Amino acid sequence: AAAAAAAAAAAGADPLDPLGGLRSAFRRATFLLVADLVALVFLGGFAVSAWAMAFKGRVSLNPNDATYDVGARLNLQQIFGKPLGARCLLPLPPRSLDTDGLTFPLNKRYEQPDVVPQPAPSGGADF
Repeated sequence: AAAAAAAAAAAGADPLDPLGGLRSAFRRATFLLVADLVALVFLGGFAVSAWAMAFKGRVSLNPNDATYDVGARLNLQQIFGKPLGARCLLPLPPRSLDTDGLTFPLNKRYEQPDVVPQPAPSGGADF
């Protein structure tokens, strides 16, 4: 038994761990799982916010401005190109875009130069 323990120690195995490092592998996997869940919580909020703004045609600088909201489908086509599909979930360039990246179609309510609609109320009290 002493010879087997000496051979295992020479091979780098821990003679007191009969599972052959399985415990430490389990600890590493548990740590990585917890780290992934923490990252999911923090980064998932950003992803939900970005998708919500993309559906509504909004920007983070002025989230109540609906000037460029032309409908969820057309808003996403401006970002991901045509046709929409699983390609928009993959890190691939869009196939075809309807815009040059500098000009975008306006919401029908904002196309008339005489009418300047007010942004939607934020729900808070105005002071």
